[in-house]
Amino acid sequence: MGVVCLGLVGLMSRMFWLTVVDGESARELAESRLIRRAWLPTTRGRVLDRTGRVLAYDQASYDVSIAYPVLSGEWAQKRAVRYARRAHKDGWDLYDDRERDAIVEKYRLIYQEHVEASLRTIAAYTGTELSELLQTREGIVARVERQHQAIIDARVRNAVEERERQGYRVTEDDRARYLRNASQKIREQTIHHSVVDRVPDAVGFELMRMTTREVPAMSYVKGGDEALEEMIPLFPGMEISDNTRRVYPFSSQAVILDRSSFPLPLRDESTVRVVVDDLGSLVLGSVRDRVFREDAQRRARALEEDQSLRERSVTGEGVDLGRYADHDRVGHTGIEYAMEHELRGLRGLRTENLQTRRSDEIDPIPGRDVRLTLDMALQARVRAILDPSVGLTRVQPWHDNEYMETGVELDAGVVVLDVATGEVLAMVSTPVSPRDGDWGRLGLTSDEEIERYQAERSPYVNRAIAKPYQPGSVAKAVVLCGAAKLGMYEQGERIEATGHLYPDRPTMLRSWIYKKYALTHYDQLGRHPDGSDALMVSSNVFFFTLGKRLGPGGIDEVYSLFGVGRSIDLGIGRSWKGSMGIFDGEGGTLPVSPEDAIQMGIGQGPVTWTPLHAADAYATIARGGIEISPRMIRTGGIPEVQNLELPSWVIRETLDGLREVVNNPEDGTGYGVTYDAITDPIFNAPGVDVWGKTGTADSSPLVIDPDGDGPMEPRMVRDGDHSWYVSLVGRSGGAPEYAIAVVVDYGGSGGRVSGAINNQIIHALVAEGYLPDSAEVANRVGEVSP
Repeated sequence: MGVVCLGLVGLMSRMFWLTVVDGESARELAESRLIRRAWLPTTRGRVLDRTGRVLAYDQASYDVSIAYPVLSGEWAQKRAVRYARRAHKDGWDLYDDRERDAIVEKYRLIYQEHVEASLRTIAAYTGTELSELLQTREGIVARVERQHQAIIDARVRNAVEERERQGYRVTEDDRARYLRNASQKIREQTIHHSVVDRVPDAVGFELMRMTTREVPAMSYVKGGDEALEEMIPLFPGMEISDNTRRVYPFSSQAVILDRSSFPLPLRDESTVRVVVDDLGSLVLGSVRDRVFREDAQRRARALEEDQSLRERSVTGEGVDLGRYADHDRVGHTGIEYAMEHELRGLRGLRTENLQTRRSDEIDPIPGRDVRLTLDMALQARVRAILDPSVGLTRVQPWHDNEYMETGVELDAGVVVLDVATGEVLAMVSTPVSPRDGDWGRLGLTSDEEIERYQAERSPYVNRAIAKPYQPGSVAKAVVLCGAAKLGMYEQGERIEATGHLYPDRPTMLRSWIYKKYALTHYDQLGRHPDGSDALMVSSNVFFFTLGKRLGPGGIDEVYSLFGVGRSIDLGIGRSWKGSMGIFDGEGGTLPVSPEDAIQMGIGQGPVTWTPLHAADAYATIARGGIEISPRMIRTGGIPEVQNLELPSWVIRETLDGLREVVNNPEDGTGYGVTYDAITDPIFNAPGVDVWGKTGTADSSPLVIDPDGDGPMEPRMVRDGDHSWYVSLVGRSGGAPEYAIAVVVDYGGSGGRVSGAINNQIIHALVAEGYLPDSAEVANRVGEVSP
């Protein structure tokens, strides 16, 4: 009795633990096993441009697949055997094989008829002819069985040959054993096979809702209505697989360009048709159908940090409807990555209690649309302008490029900003990697050619925001404004134009006119320059002097004031925030020296920024010193605004100087280009005012495989200076409306290369209705003229 009591104590203790101590969790576990969940698919949100054009969307479609055992009849056979043994368990051992087979066959017909009925329903739902569906099934079974038999024969043959090689005689028993071992199933006999491809999303959704539904197994054979005591799936073995793809309808566009406004050597009255591919790919980015652990971790962090995201995504039971599953599409780069949690849709959820048969359903919610500030039509025009086939980004004889051979393709980065709002209207970088990975479209057929192209051209880099460039002379407008703010340049002040900064060192720190012609800007102008004059003639000595006055601390403050060193996050991926100081090799920079400050006064030395920084800085000057952080995604929020508190007089002086750069035919360094004694103005759009600054920035030679650790021999492939032209443009007689920044890698002359591109971008703004065209100008003149 004591032993019995001791045993009872142990059992009662365990019962107490399960029911009281661990009762809640045990009950939850038991109940969870009675719950069946089915996820309903959703779609990713669209990406739109500023005009409402759809730049990216999901083209939803689904495949109806059925497990091979259902198609081959194996499922019906196994279910029949299992049910027969259960239904006849009392006498099963007393039946002989013939009687057992008869019972199993009776039930197999019921299960197989259920499969046939499900196929008829699938055919009706999907609009497929039943005969076609049955033929598909027969074809799948025949193909898989042939494949299986071929593998069996090969396995047996290999086993026999191996046995004979070992010197043994192969008996019939050996062959039978080899056949048994070789007859194991192959993968194709265990997976689902598509029987209907690319059904509409509504049909796919409806079928998916029914994948978990169960019904009684009924006999419909010969008019019978016998019900088996078993619930079976309404659609045995059916799986609805997502075959949705992401579509970028503006990926390829044809653009017509008018040559009548081109530089003189390329100008004629014809038009050129340019087809641009992978349009906007660096901005829009891409998706992938593979989920990484980092994706789930990023999702979890977003749910923790964004209360609104959590409220719309997580159910009361704590289920995240936006959770990742295998083969989900995930934003990989660009906007697709940056706006993943907005674009990602929320799955629907169908929950069924297997005990009560009660089901609840949450409908799927498509992802939210994301609207960009870009105008894709303008984007396409700018891309066409930069296409080497047009001639503006190909080394030409009149470029006077002493480092690059005529005909070499040039790479460029462009940003177009709306001055009033800070919105990015266009952002283009060339060249671009093919979105579909088809390098053959670029004429590259071998791995070595692709590797060389990538090393030389860096097609993955967005030159508009992610590649560091020295500003060159386009930074002089920034330095002038910053020096005035810090009290290092006074209103009305003129700085002596000596031709070189140090009186006793005439070969150092010179102005370009002194270096080339041994003249000073005083000789040129008949006066020492003020800020406006210095911008017009691009006086190095003037800005060397400002850099010297500012010193390391002051020059740092000036560039910082205009955003250098501060990341401009557009939400499209990696960007360069700009830098000041020589890199120390460990991710930082060394302090700026007094000599560095002098060079930084003309945009040279240890300072870098991007075309986005340049366009933003000029737009800030155009606003009178009001900085509006550039943006590319319209969120409905108010942009960040900061008053740099620049003196109004220096704003006027700077804009006057930038106007003279472009419009003064005698002294403006950005006015025109001379071809065989004929000076052709760079800008020629009627009814438009332009303010601008040309720049030529030092650059290091581009050497491929400099460490010698690749298959290519180290060699210098590009050398020379980067070409800049930054402009402000608006309607004639009005204020600047748009800022345009153009940089061309190793292009050399700013006016001859980047200036011509800048002019064509202005014509693109005219063509897309941002600026008046010639007809509007003529009408306006007619209204005010007698």
